[in-house]
Amino acid sequence: MEEKTNNKKVEVKTGAKKRVCMVCGKPSPATICEPCEAKIRGEALEHKHEVEKAGRTDTGRK
Repeated sequence: MEEKTNNKKVEVKTGAKKRVCMVCGKPSPATICEPCEAKIRGEALEHKHEVEKAGRTDTGRK
């Protein structure tokens, strides 16, 4: 927040820092906002399933 006095900008400090999500850049109280966190968890779970499925060689019809 800035205040102008006598044509000079004076920065006024507020008690709370403005935080933004590290993924999407939207204002958020947390480092990563809830929607981005859910998306990341979903992508990680999907990747885990793909890795586990690729590792199975004995599955399928015989």
